[in-house]
Amino acid sequence: MFRSHKHSLIALAVIAAAAFGALFALPPAFAATTNYSLATPVYVIPIQISKQWTTTTTNVVRFAIPFKARLVGVSASARASGGTTPTLTVDVLKGGVTVLSAPIAVTAGAVAEGTVTVPTLEDESVITMTLTIGGTTPTWDDITVLLTVVRN
Repeated sequence: MFRSHKHSLIALAVIAAAAFGALFALPPAFAATTNYSLATPVYVIPIQISKQWTTTTTNVVRFAIPFKARLVGVSASARASGGTTPTLTVDVLKGGVTVLSAPIAVTAGAVAEGTVTVPTLEDESVITMTLTIGGTTPTWDDITVLLTVVRN
């Protein structure tokens, strides 16, 4: 079956290692967010806010969600920032009221998660986003907001 005793020993070692690993495997890690079954309709809505932003801008994004859904996650990131101590927060609003416990504080090059406190999105809810920018001559480049929803 095997060409040599060496191949047989290697095969035996692989089998033994797999069996030993299965006996002493660590329990699976739990995700920070819910992992829905494949039958659950989960949608990710990426919003790219391109160009360089230098001042606070309300309603930088506006759209009506075309179906009833539950908002299960919001994250934000920016490609780069400049200026002296630039700050950026991103707020997501439904009908002019925030859906987050607090606006998301963004650090350039990192992804920041928000905490959703108003998860219900009715059919045709108007979603807007506000960028609050601070610092001395701040610049923020290419901001991305990611909304994760479960369709009801």
